[in-house]
Amino acid sequence: DHLIAAERGAKEDLHTAVTDNREVYDFLSSAALKYGMGFWRPGSGIIHQIVLENYAFPGGLMIGTDSHTPNAGGLGMVAVGVGGADAVDVMAGLPWGVKKPQG
Repeated sequence: DHLIAAERGAKEDLHTAVTDNREVYDFLSSAALKYGMGFWRPGSGIIHQIVLENYAFPGGLMIGTDSHTPNAGGLGMVAVGVGGADAVDVMAGLPWGVKKPQG
């Protein structure tokens, strides 16, 4: 989580981040609840590893907005990092595709 600054030690830094960024975390938590998405609270771990351990599986398709999304490809899934507009399309249930060269 980029909102947790490593300054005084894990416990104190987490407490500071939760206090200073409460509005952000509350918004993310409420939006996730409203739209049926998962939300990993601050201090849950490094999100790149959480994705691998909880969401990646062989043969799956993952579309994410994080540059580390392709790491899930190491577990045999197609995992693609996309921009915000593509992510909104996917979340709205619109089809997503990849262009390929002609020839």
